[in-house]
Amino acid sequence: MRQCLIIILILMLGAASAAKITVGPENADYAKIQQAIDNATGGDVIEVHSGTYHENVYVFKPVTLLGVDSGQGRPLVDASGAGSVITLASNGTTVKGFNVTGSGHCGCGNSGILVDSSDNSIIGNEIYRNKYGIYVKPGMINNTFLSNDLQENNITAYDSTGSRWGADAKAEGLPGLMQQVTGEQARGNHYSDYDEPAEGCNDTDKDGFCDLPKKIEGGSAQDNHSSALPMNR
Repeated sequence: MRQCLIIILILMLGAASAAKITVGPENADYAKIQQAIDNATGGDVIEVHSGTYHENVYVFKPVTLLGVDSGQGRPLVDASGAGSVITLASNGTTVKGFNVTGSGHCGCGNSGILVDSSDNSIIGNEIYRNKYGIYVKPGMINNTFLSNDLQENNITAYDSTGSRWGADAKAEGLPGLMQQVTGEQARGNHYSDYDEPAEGCNDTDKDGFCDLPKKIEGGSAQDNHSSALPMNR
């Protein structure tokens, strides 16, 4: 039910002019995510169905990438060990509902999600076994990361600028509307290197959140409500 509400919400945000483009192994507009982006118009919703997509996805338009379980699980984007899996190069992009893996291992920023723009929302993804889980390039501001699972990445996350990692302040934009529609408070993220007492995550009040903030490498950013348990499995 919650997934349906979120889909409706995203479609409502661009109801006047946005088109819905589908990607999937069959009965879809395109077979590849990049093909859909190349042919999209800013504001479009690109709905990616279950399947494995061996791609380096480069988002250079302000679109919504929405992963949808169409019967065989969440869509998986796998870069097969080269470069970053998903690069956000346009302001105002939303990425939600994907499994993201297989970046290259260069320390130059190869990552599951490479953020090279501002004002983006990255929500509800499972990002695992990359060099960096998420890498925010210096100078990129006002990005929001909510309810993502960052699992078994060499470096969990890097952010020298200071994005919003969680929902400490009153959520605005898409995260705020999500809360209104679903009735559920947007949460912080889950980090596999910070979900046990030995790693600093104690949950003494059993509310599902680590008592102390998770510090994000690279600067002063931190997630004050990181989850003690995975959220997207």
